[in-house]
Amino acid sequence: MPKRQLMLALDVGTTKVSALVAEAKTDGELAVLGIAATPVVGMRRGLVFEVERVALAIRDAANRANSMAGTELTQAAVAINGEHLTLTPGQGKIALKTGVIREEDLQHVMAKASHVSLGNDREVIRVIRRGIAVDGFRGVVDPVGMVAHTMEADVFVVSGLNTVIRNLRHVVNMAGLNVLNFVPAPEASANAVLSDDEKQVGVVHLDVGGGTTGVSVYRGGHLQYLGVVPLGGESITSDLSVGLGVVATQAERLKLEHAAVGSEREGTLEVRAVSGQAVKLIPIKELQEIVAARIDEWTDYVEKQLQKIEWTKGPAAGVVMTGGGALLKGLDSHLATRWGWPVRIGGPYGLGGLSDLSKSPGYATVVGVAKAMMRDGVAPEPETLWRRLIQFWVNLWG
Repeated sequence: MPKRQLMLALDVGTTKVSALVAEAKTDGELAVLGIAATPVVGMRRGLVFEVERVALAIRDAANRANSMAGTELTQAAVAINGEHLTLTPGQGKIALKTGVIREEDLQHVMAKASHVSLGNDREVIRVIRRGIAVDGFRGVVDPVGMVAHTMEADVFVVSGLNTVIRNLRHVVNMAGLNVLNFVPAPEASANAVLSDDEKQVGVVHLDVGGGTTGVSVYRGGHLQYLGVVPLGGESITSDLSVGLGVVATQAERLKLEHAAVGSEREGTLEVRAVSGQAVKLIPIKELQEIVAARIDEWTDYVEKQLQKIEWTKGPAAGVVMTGGGALLKGLDSHLATRWGWPVRIGGPYGLGGLSDLSKSPGYATVVGVAKAMMRDGVAPEPETLWRRLIQFWVNLWG
C-alpha cells in the first residue's frame, strides 16, 4: 500500500499563525485534514521580533492542526513575507546535444536562467518559470520530447534577506519543527484563489494581511510582478486605538463591527474607557474618518506598485483580494469605483476534506503553501499508530 502524501503548511503572519495539514490525493485534489489559527504577538510586517512568543504560537497552531488530522508531522513548508522580498528576472539559453529535449535539459536551462546577480546579504527563495522558447518559438508549455537545436528559459528569481530567513527558520525550529522550504506569501495566496483563466487574461491579486499587503500581477498565464506594501489591517486597528482612546481589542472590534469604507452613517457608539469602568461615547463619523485616512494611504501605496506595470486597458479579470484585511466593509466597492476595475473577495478553492473550514480569505496563504508542496512533490512522513488505526476502521466500515 503506497504511503500517503501528507504535508504541513505554515503561515506566520503579523497577527496570527495559521497551520494546515493536508493530503495530496492521486487525482490531484488537496484534502484538508486539519487546520488551526493562533493569535501571535512578536511579528511585525513579516519580521520576527520576539522569538519565544512567536515560537509558542507556531507550536500551538501546528499541534492543533496535527491533532485534528491525527498526525504528528514535523516537516513544514513555510510562507515568507515582507518588504525584503525582491523579484529579479533571469534568462538562460542552451544548445541541445541530443536534438531531443530531455528532462535534464529543462532543469539545466532553468538553472542557468536562475544565475542572477544578488547581494551577499540575499538568498534565493524560489525560481518561478515565466516562459520557455524552443528554437526561437516562445510560449512552449511542455518542451520535454520536442526535437530542437536550442532552448531558452525566462524566470523570476524571488530572493530575501539572509537575516530575515534565518530568524524565521530559527523560530520554526524553536517550535519543534523543521523547515522543508519557504514559499513567497504573495505567490502562495494568489495560487490558492486565482483561476488559470484569470492569470491568462490579466489579474491583480492583493493579499491584505495584518502588517503587509502582497501585490501580485499575472498576465499571459505567468507572474509579471510581485511586491509587498508595508501596511495592512493592523494599521487601522492601531489608528483607531490611538485616535479614539480605546484598547487594541476594542479597536479591533470597532473595526470589524462598525467600520465601513465610504459610509456616511451617523450616531455614536458606547465603549469602555481605558481608565476603568466608565462608558465613553464615540462618534461614528470620527471612526469612519480615521479609517478613510488610513485606507487612502494604503491605496496610494498599492497604486505605486501597480504603476510599475505597463497596462493597455488594465487587468481584464480585475482585482481579487484575500487576507483578513480584505473583509473590511466597503473596501472592495471603494476600489472598484476608484480604479474602474471589477473587484472581488477571493477564497481558496479546489479543496477536499475539511474544505469548509479553509475557504476563508484569511487562510489563502497557508492553503497556497500546501498547494506549492503538492506541486513540487513532498516526501511522506510516518503516520502515528492512532491515525493508522482510525484509517483502518474507516476503510473497513466506510
